[in-house]
Amino acid sequence: MQYQKKVFRYKVAVGIVNKRLRESISVNDKPMIQTYLNNDIKEKYKIDWNCAREESLPNTTLQNLHLICDYFKIDISKYFETVKNITDEEIDTAICSKKKLTRLYSIYIKY
Repeated sequence: MQYQKKVFRYKVAVGIVNKRLRESISVNDKPMIQTYLNNDIKEKYKIDWNCAREESLPNTTLQNLHLICDYFKIDISKYFETVKNITDEEIDTAICSKKKLTRLYSIYIKY
């Protein structure tokens, strides 16, 4: 169960990075919202994409990783370095901020 806990926490870290990348872009002097990103990706890449899924508890595919890095103009190695630098405290805060994540994570901490 420790492996699943570690993977869960890593997924949360990926979601944190995805959200930060989105919010780092200003649209009308405000952080970009998920709907804007979804629509922009649909227009630029001609695919439907769900930003919320990639920010809450992503199970990111290689295609989505490429899309994220291409869209935000970030090298894949820089992306993973950023994920690696997310702290345990940031992960814990993200987990506690969402009922779904708290519920799912509680399964792993019981073991």
